[in-house]
Amino acid sequence: MLSKREYLVPKWSVPRSVQAVFTTRQGGASKGVFESLNLSYSVGDDQEHVSKNRELLSEILPSSPFWVTQIHSNKLVKAEDSTPTTQADALYTNKQRTVCGIMTADCLPVLITNTVGDEVAAAHAGWKGLAAGILENTIKQFSAAAKNLVVQLGPAISQKNYEVGEDLVQRFLELDHGYQKYFRPHAQGKYSADLCGIATHQLKQLNVNQIYGVNYCTYEQSHQFFSHRRTKPTGRMAAMIWLDDSQKES
Repeated sequence: MLSKREYLVPKWSVPRSVQAVFTTRQGGASKGVFESLNLSYSVGDDQEHVSKNRELLSEILPSSPFWVTQIHSNKLVKAEDSTPTTQADALYTNKQRTVCGIMTADCLPVLITNTVGDEVAAAHAGWKGLAAGILENTIKQFSAAAKNLVVQLGPAISQKNYEVGEDLVQRFLELDHGYQKYFRPHAQGKYSADLCGIATHQLKQLNVNQIYGVNYCTYEQSHQFFSHRRTKPTGRMAAMIWLDDSQKES
């Protein structure tokens, strides 16, 4: 079983029925660049190692997570209607003990619930998904009003380590000139992009104001996280959220 120091539990103000976990790269069976808790079968890791890692993960969860094939889109699916081959970048559920899981290795994992604690979602938010509207589509899935939602942003690449080109900046500025402040010029034609800032901007525009962040950088903290920008190939961490009313009394 994974020890509590090998995964992260969000410190956010939500009902106890809402459970969530961010994995790190620690505590698994994988070797080399995938050391050690790689959870993806599609990055070139030994399949037996990945299966062992998922088995270790399952020991801290109420059920096997629902995974999808992430495609940097704006598509959301209900977790219980998905399969591992379903192409999407966000999962939603209002069912008990149904684990919504997404994988990242620099992109921003976003976990969402409502203040009542009877709906949850997990979204994979890279720049393509953010530009396409993955967060807006996920927020719209909730029956609760946006002002009654709570969001946890997970470990992602920090602004100083996320270099992008002029074309990406222009794509966001065509959507909203307010994005300008999330791109810091640092070389000719190059900028540093603030994924967390962009996501927060979008959430506030959607009237979501209860937003929690974390002080981690997947690129810098190589002992704790996988980073696609730092190492290729590399493994994937998971961000998971689920409902469990039995935790209300614990």
